[in-house]
Formats: sequence, structure tokens, C-alpha cells
Amino acid sequence: MKMTMRASCSLLLLTFGLMSAGLYAQIGDPRSELSPAAFKAAIAEGSAILVDVRTPKEYVNGHIEGSVNIDWTSNDYEAAFAKLDPKTPVLLYCHGGGRSEQALEYLVEKGLKARHLKGGFMAWREAGNAVVR
Repeated sequence: MKMTMRASCSLLLLTFGLMSAGLYAQIGDPRSELSPAAFKAAIAEGSAILVDVRTPKEYVNGHIEGSVNIDWTSNDYEAAFAKLDPKTPVLLYCHGGGRSEQALEYLVEKGLKARHLKGGFMAWREAGNAVVR
């Protein structure tokens, strides 16, 4: 069967699109990771709960105003997250972004809408944003 150049290009584009979609599904939605500026704007919207997933010691040494502390490393984090309203979006952050990314995956698996701060609290401070002590 002889393919025309146009059909060949269409097939190639379709194949690339399907491969990209598969990769996109594997790595997750990049919109769930917010820059400090986008995170600040999301906080300002006022429709989400802000959760600091660091330890209580880290939290008292400085946190983002309006946040609640749910320690991702504690034994009772599941019970604490279960108390969140599943209809309310969640904004997560930690020190550098690792724990909040794990918490993000957990919450999304539970059916909650969540986003996290790329670079964590360090990126927030480096961007010159306010910190509560």
C-alpha cells in the first residue's frame, strides 16, 4: 500500500501526539506545580486551604501566613488530611518541594484538587514573599 506524503505526515503527527499524551500522563499535570508568583496569586484568590507539610518545628520557625500545619512525616497525616473538605482545593508547600509533591500525589489519589509550590518555602522566601514567625 502506497502512502501519500500527506498521509505519512498525518500518521507521524498522530503517533507523536499519542506518545506525548502517554508521557504526559506518566509525569503528571505540570499545572499542579506552581511558581512562587503563581502560588501567591492562588493564595490571594482565597478559595483554597493552604497546608504546610513540614514538621511543627520547621513551621514555628517560619511559615506562610494563613497556612495550617499537617506534618507529612507524622504517623497521623492521613487522619489530618481526611478532615479537609474534599470540595476545597488545597495548596501545599514544604521546605524544598519534595514532601509537598508526595502529599500532592496522595491527595490527588484521594480525589482532592491540589497544587504545590515548586521549590517550596525556600523558593517562596527567595522570591521576597512575606513569612510569619
